[in-house]
Amino acid sequence: MLLSWSARCGVIVKSNLKQLWVCNLHINKYALFYSKSVLSVCRKSKWPTLLQQQGNVGLLQPIRKLHTTRPRYVNPVLVAILRPISKMLAVLVGRGFRKWWQALPKQKREIFIQHFIRNKIRYIGGSTLLGFMGYTYYESHMTTTPFSGRRRFMIFTSDQLFTIAQHTYEMEIAQFSHLMLPQNHPLVEQVRRVGNRILQANNTIPQLYTKEWTVTVIDDPMVNCFVLPSGDIVMFRGMMDVLENDDQVAVVLAHEMSHAILEHAAELLSHGYLLDMLILVPLAVIWAFIPSDGLAVVTHWFLNQVIQVLLQLPYSRILENEADFVGLQVAAKACYDVREASAFWGKMSIIDKLREARGEAVKEPAWLSTHPSHTDRQEMIDLQMSEAIMLRDACQCPRLKSKDPRHSVWMLQKQLVQPSSKGMQLKESPGNNDQKISTESIVSPI
Repeated sequence: MLLSWSARCGVIVKSNLKQLWVCNLHINKYALFYSKSVLSVCRKSKWPTLLQQQGNVGLLQPIRKLHTTRPRYVNPVLVAILRPISKMLAVLVGRGFRKWWQALPKQKREIFIQHFIRNKIRYIGGSTLLGFMGYTYYESHMTTTPFSGRRRFMIFTSDQLFTIAQHTYEMEIAQFSHLMLPQNHPLVEQVRRVGNRILQANNTIPQLYTKEWTVTVIDDPMVNCFVLPSGDIVMFRGMMDVLENDDQVAVVLAHEMSHAILEHAAELLSHGYLLDMLILVPLAVIWAFIPSDGLAVVTHWFLNQVIQVLLQLPYSRILENEADFVGLQVAAKACYDVREASAFWGKMSIIDKLREARGEAVKEPAWLSTHPSHTDRQEMIDLQMSEAIMLRDACQCPRLKSKDPRHSVWMLQKQLVQPSSKGMQLKESPGNNDQKISTESIVSPI
């Protein structure tokens, strides 16, 4: 089991280890040995030990099958250009065929139909061959995520996305350049301190150390935090206002770092590319056999909505749950109170209910969102909590506080009453007077 916390691995100590963290979170040019249970290895060194760059080092990579040919990865820029063009060509080909067929005399139509019937074996064989070639291409690009063991289709690599990610980061920074908090701001210091502790505790995960991690805090009320494949983490002040302590900051940072080390950005693009290729034939068929352009447009739109609701959005929620799972392990190894993850999402759930009751916002259904609902995330994390706490104990972390931070949130959730004429309220009870939940400056969840 990849997350079995009983495994151990070693590292080679490089002498004269110096202070690495000055203005941001970064470390590169080093490689680390790994064991089968990378997330489970607990070390108590003061700083991550480093390896000399000599010889072949067992870096953790996505698990692949042995192939006779090397997988050919696609340039992301080329895909960004070809994806809309391929869809447009499918529409034009289908519509052109319909117009051509409708203009044919009935006698010529019969000739083509008879030709197809006579040669149907050839057409079926050709279609089968194309399908087999597509399946071979699909299988040659299947990998297994290093921590969860989930199989996935990948035609991009993080290296290919690095340049795009840097460009995206520059655009984001340009947009919020006037709102960037200085490096010596307390919020920036807090995020950097927590991030450094996470990196130190997880020094056996090579993906963490093949990136130059940076943290930028934007003075904006948006409740959001995101990470780019390059390792650039952008935190908004609105999110920091909701996070109550270092433990909650840690679970958010660990979640975002998990997206990066699991290469979810490349996976999402690969999945979108795969879906686009699969719907080219249905698109051509829609525009070829629907008798009018108006009906074809409606059918085309309906197909896109079905694909989004049934394939794209559920897949995105799977990746979010996976990042929650791995992030919980990463935070546990850093000796943070992982129970705060459940408390945080429980609080976000309460905020949503209060805002909805006051008419400030209407939360979209979970099945129409790229992220699981806050309540679903809270419940899923609670199911994983015992394993995370066991991992934390195995790392010889200080004992958790006897007061479980989840209890106050659970009590608040139970105390939520039905909306009255004055709106939804919370019943107050002794011992919970210190629990405060603010609904100001809430824009969107992470």
